[in-house]
Amino acid sequence: FIYNRIKADNDAIYTNVDAIHSAIHENRKVSFKYCEWTPDLKLVRKRDGADYIVSPWALTWDDENYYPVGYENDTDSGMIKHYRVDKMQEIKVLQEARDGRDAFKGFNLAAFSRKTFGMFGGADRDLTLEGENRMSGVVIDRFGRDIMMHRKDDEHFCAHVTVAVSPQFFGWLAGLGQGIKIRYPEDVKEQYRAYLQGIVDDL
Repeated sequence: FIYNRIKADNDAIYTNVDAIHSAIHENRKVSFKYCEWTPDLKLVRKRDGADYIVSPWALTWDDENYYPVGYENDTDSGMIKHYRVDKMQEIKVLQEARDGRDAFKGFNLAAFSRKTFGMFGGADRDLTLEGENRMSGVVIDRFGRDIMMHRKDDEHFCAHVTVAVSPQFFGWLAGLGQGIKIRYPEDVKEQYRAYLQGIVDDL
């Protein structure tokens, strides 16, 4: 029991999770309507209510929400995408077999979750972070022990990580203050500066 935690009130979540598990087990695609919240606290369907057709391959839990991870053929090459279960409506298990088997060969769900902050997508980038030694545990907790990490000097370390660059990643980094910095690449450093400047300008 955890007191006063925000709890989703969408009972369909349990039905959706069950349908996704069934689709994965039966090697089937799913269809659903996908929604987003509006300022007046209403869920409005995206894509003008058109169906999303997705091949689910995994289901993960992040920041108190379920997310199916799947393959969507909305581009010529297809893409690995994730969705929030509580924003899915009218989910159906289809008779079509799933696509994306090759894309999910060797797929590491834990690594995917570590690099995707708050499950907000962004372009995957290889970054070099520099931090004070006291922050090494923070980086290891976030990205795991299999990252490349070495001492820069007696007081600092460098870590090489893959991150889905997004405002959520920048927010995590800003929350660590001056203890960790982006050292490479330069264009991501500039994006981070612009993110921070935008916050200052709006104060």
